[in-house]
Amino acid sequence: MNVVSLAIIKLCLVALLGFYFYKKGIIKEEILGFLTFFVINFTVPCLIFSHLIENSKIVLKHSLWIYIILSVSIFLAGYLLGFIVSFWRAHQFKREFVSLVSFQNAGYLPMNLAFFLFPPGVRQRFLVYIFLYLLGFNIIMWALGSFFIFKKKGDKFNFKSLFTPPIVSTFIALLLIYSRISTFVPALIIDPVKMVGTLSFVLSMIVLGCWLAKVKLSGLTKRLYIIGEVSFLKLIILPGLFFIAVLNLKIFSLLGVFIVFEAAMPSAASLPIVANLRGADSEFVSQGVFITHLLGIFSIPVWLYLLEVFGFSFF
Repeated sequence: MNVVSLAIIKLCLVALLGFYFYKKGIIKEEILGFLTFFVINFTVPCLIFSHLIENSKIVLKHSLWIYIILSVSIFLAGYLLGFIVSFWRAHQFKREFVSLVSFQNAGYLPMNLAFFLFPPGVRQRFLVYIFLYLLGFNIIMWALGSFFIFKKKGDKFNFKSLFTPPIVSTFIALLLIYSRISTFVPALIIDPVKMVGTLSFVLSMIVLGCWLAKVKLSGLTKRLYIIGEVSFLKLIILPGLFFIAVLNLKIFSLLGVFIVFEAAMPSAASLPIVANLRGADSEFVSQGVFITHLLGIFSIPVWLYLLEVFGFSFF
């Protein structure tokens, strides 16, 4: 419990740096735009590619379909929870409400927590779990799922949205691994790609801090009850359902930890970007992301503590 809390405090300090830089105008809007673009389109794809190639033996030991099914399952569980609760509410944020419960911070926060929580060997395996999971998650969040949630009459699905850099880098890495070509990829290529990818750990948290600093707190008190419902569903009910599921299925391995870990994450940090692209209320979404991350500081250690108490293996 103390280790988890310490890891989260360390991450908060890095995010706080981004928060401070944005509030002081050191990181301006155009710089934040570049950093967000750079992380999503360059550092994270490089991290995914280099890590999967370097750990190809671990990748081959795991079925990709397990992680795709997991990403779909957590999304659908969140979607159903959000839809059922918001269906009975008379407010204009139903689509935004559902999206906040459906999409979690599946990449930035888990990979940074893994960096502080686990020793090198376990960390490598856990990061492989994250990147395999992100293949399905990114397709859902940036393409199919977000289109379905925010769809308006007359909207047509854009197939180009399936080919984001993180998805493409994952596909290329897996193609090289399953074709056994990955063993011939020289260190001359992997090492520079890995160096760029490693920047993701710090930059992603600084970008997260900046985005949280953008949140407008005006009008938050009027929406506090609705956002409180989002937080309860996202941080308590959803991980609780998957915690019960892994207990019943007796998945006490690192995979079981990973499943609850992903389900317990706060709303996706990049969700305001998606909401803005889809013509939804990005201000409400930003406030939801801010509050769930704030409350996640307390809820995530509790879930990991429960995993320890019930005898889950962190190795």
